[in-house]
Amino acid sequence: MSLLLVVGLHSCKTISSLFYSANTQDKFPSKEIYIEKLFSKKYPKEKVVFLSDIELSSVGDDILDKRLSTYYGIVNGDSFVSADQLTVKSCQGQIARLYRQFKEKDERIVMNDTSDVEVLKSLKLDSNKHTIIFLYSYKLGRLSKSKIDSVIEQLQKEDDFDYRIISLDNQDILVR
Repeated sequence: MSLLLVVGLHSCKTISSLFYSANTQDKFPSKEIYIEKLFSKKYPKEKVVFLSDIELSSVGDDILDKRLSTYYGIVNGDSFVSADQLTVKSCQGQIARLYRQFKEKDERIVMNDTSDVEVLKSLKLDSNKHTIIFLYSYKLGRLSKSKIDSVIEQLQKEDDFDYRIISLDNQDILVR
């Protein structure tokens, strides 16, 4: 037992990394194989979005500047509300609540014009739907997917709900 503890403490991977399959490194021959391996059982492939490297860099800047995690924001027509308004940036309950506030046009939230968020132009969104934009990297493991699943399960019964999942894994996809 002591040997296990010593090995565990000196291992490069934490117990939570092992449990959630986080910090893995993989290469995918193509976008199609990436989607098939990571998403095909749960999400339609058209919901997974691959950005250009320049767009991904812009999203990366937002992630760092606003300390975003899992959720990017919510869009409808020409209105966008950033997930940076969440107290806990990765809280499923808070993003679902923010979605409902956004839908009801609650004055307590800050809405921006979509033209202020360049990356939204390339997502091809339905202006009749309230669309949550998720952030995903397989390197975050099952924990990230469970946070996405939870929100989709809570909101999928809403007639005007939609979502997109932005892949953050460009560098691990060989043919894009």
